[in-house]
Amino acid sequence: MTFRVLVFLLVPLAGFAADAVRQVGVASVDISPDYPVRLSGYGYRRAPNTGVSQHIFAKALAFGTDAEGPAILVTVDNVGVPASMRDEVLRRLKPDTKVESERFAICSSHTHCAPMLIGVLPNLFGMDIPAEHLPAIERYTRELTDYLEKVVRAALADRKPATLSWGVGKVGFAANRRLFPLKPVDHDLPVLRVTGVDGKVRAIFTSYACHCTTIGIDEIHGDWAGVAQEALQREFPGAIALTALGCGADQNPNPRRTMELVKQYGEALSAEAKRLATGELRPIKGALTCKAKQIDLAYDKLPTREEWQVLVESKTAAIAYHAKKNLARLDRGEKLPTELPYLVQRWSFGDDMAMVFLPGEITVDYSLRIKREFDRSRLWVNGYSNDVPCYVPSRRVLEEGGYEGAGAMVYYDRPTKFAPDVEERIMGAVHEVMPGDFLTRPEQVKPIEEPAAVAYPVHSNLMVVRDEAGGERPVQSAADWAVRVAHIKAGMQKAMGALHDTSLWAPLNVETVSEEKTEKYVRRKIRFTPERGDSVPAWLLIPNELPPGAKAAAMLCLHQTTKSGKDEPVGLGGKPSLHYAHELAERGYVCLVPDYPSFGEYPYDFKKQGVHRASGSIKAVWNNMRAVDLLQSLPEVNKDRIGVIGHSLGGHNALFTAVFDERLKAVVTSCGFTPFHDYYGGKVAGWTSDRYMPRIRDVYENNADKLPFDFYEVIAAIAPRGVFSNSPVSDSNFDVGGVRKAMAKAGEVFALLKADKNLRLVTPDAPHDFPEAERRAAYEWLDQMLK
Repeated sequence: MTFRVLVFLLVPLAGFAADAVRQVGVASVDISPDYPVRLSGYGYRRAPNTGVSQHIFAKALAFGTDAEGPAILVTVDNVGVPASMRDEVLRRLKPDTKVESERFAICSSHTHCAPMLIGVLPNLFGMDIPAEHLPAIERYTRELTDYLEKVVRAALADRKPATLSWGVGKVGFAANRRLFPLKPVDHDLPVLRVTGVDGKVRAIFTSYACHCTTIGIDEIHGDWAGVAQEALQREFPGAIALTALGCGADQNPNPRRTMELVKQYGEALSAEAKRLATGELRPIKGALTCKAKQIDLAYDKLPTREEWQVLVESKTAAIAYHAKKNLARLDRGEKLPTELPYLVQRWSFGDDMAMVFLPGEITVDYSLRIKREFDRSRLWVNGYSNDVPCYVPSRRVLEEGGYEGAGAMVYYDRPTKFAPDVEERIMGAVHEVMPGDFLTRPEQVKPIEEPAAVAYPVHSNLMVVRDEAGGERPVQSAADWAVRVAHIKAGMQKAMGALHDTSLWAPLNVETVSEEKTEKYVRRKIRFTPERGDSVPAWLLIPNELPPGAKAAAMLCLHQTTKSGKDEPVGLGGKPSLHYAHELAERGYVCLVPDYPSFGEYPYDFKKQGVHRASGSIKAVWNNMRAVDLLQSLPEVNKDRIGVIGHSLGGHNALFTAVFDERLKAVVTSCGFTPFHDYYGGKVAGWTSDRYMPRIRDVYENNADKLPFDFYEVIAAIAPRGVFSNSPVSDSNFDVGGVRKAMAKAGEVFALLKADKNLRLVTPDAPHDFPEAERRAAYEWLDQMLK
């Protein structure tokens, strides 16, 4: 292994305000092994690395004098530094450096092209590591410990006068792993600049909430973080660039898997950091104070011996191996741990800026919540800090389950998933260590930004896509159509108000109010939380008999404009022809039936509640999307087979929700729409109450010609997923002639996407109703689409 310490001499202090200058040291050590060793992160790589494609480093910033008590921030290009290694480095430093635990932070980049360590991801390979590979892993673990000590001491020795300044930019290559565009992301790029008294940049520190896993090659490489650091060091000769991760456990570079993308992402981050670092950053003048709190995160109920014995037979090697190890522990008389030690750490520079350091592969909800509850303009949140013991899910991710919520625990050799209070324990500790003057004040809450819309003078002309200057080109491919869909969504939000605001995500907190068993299904009254400060009443219908070993398809069932709200679709009063939730549950579907705001048991004042929502329509869309989250969290539900059905109010809200939520694979709309010019001859005032879209009145002057979207686009935007429309010829609200035009135009898009069979229109000789024959046809169509 090659050892290099880089230090830079500076000219004497000149021209800086005394209160802005402090002692800062910087250092860098090459930690690339010069011998073969297994790589960490991906279990499919079973052989030692084949070389070094890019060198990896440990780097350090040292702040303050010995009299003040120095603070040390270290970044490491690897999957994770365990708490045991941090403790050993701190033990070595303490006798002569006065570095205390709360003033010592280690952040890992989480590249998956760095060496394996003892104590990190011990079950990664689903088997014991071969004896011939262990010595190299043990050697590298010892050497990395030595090099962390050396880089800290080098940074301490390099301390000299410097100034600090910072700002926050944006990069956008991270995507939520669950590939649902409204799942939360955090694209903030905080940048810290260390400037010498000669005006030269000495260090640039950045952090971004994204897995450092663009590639999984068999060679040493720093991935996008390594490329970003190299690029910044070229831009600022003589400076050291450090890169850490934010709360990116559920965020991946998107797309990934090529070296070209590694370069693209790293250079994008570097370019944004350079833009900030060469501009006007905010000075940091305040004194650095540090505080930390050790807490315990409780695990959920541990598996019994009998359950471990079942898991030993799993066909998934990692699960079986994990169970075998835990059975062996029980056989030795050992007790399995019920809690995980967890260190929450805060550094703050006066009231200028505060950094939060959170251990583990921590999901993005944490940084978003911290930035909600504290002043995000003065906040920096780092994950993968001081320990990487496992994934640390939010309550939302825990409820959704899956890899980040539970499945990954076997690779870290943790006994089971966390208990439901994991998020509240961590956030309680964050509040305890954070200074009170960083709390968010009401006036700091910003309105949701609406996406820019591209105007389309003829909404029925679906086979064109426009640019911002008004230039048109034909829609000839799915990629062309995807651009038009983005424009449609933006247009809808111009009329309804913005939907996307990840800061509003909250745990669903599903509460059962009552339960009754009917002949074919259980009818459960529940409440769930769509966002902070709100609770939606709903019915949940679960069939008594589900296919053995299988999961059921599910339907989100939306009611019409009726005082009883959710009760009508489940068969508790109202028109028998609109009891579609009851009928679908009897056919074997799990059904969720929420109240629309201001109906049923859901009182809602659109003037005073939900001030972040510009319309009842967009509020309902948001609630419905959270309802889909709830359906996906149920063990009885097949997450990939969910549809939506609604009549009248529920009919058009089914369409609106499906445009924004691609998890809905089939839509049944009954008496739900007609193009705006065909709605009472273009008299659109009926759409303008607070329950629906008041901007149609207040912004667009009840003029159908001015509206930024129309139902031609709404239907087409759902393609290639299915749409079934029941549109009676005598419907007095929604003209069937307009429906036929809209379906015909949308059919052009369905044909382009080779989904012609997924679009169906029935036009019974009936009024504004959902006749029995058409309901039966809709249910049979749903069976084809979802079962």
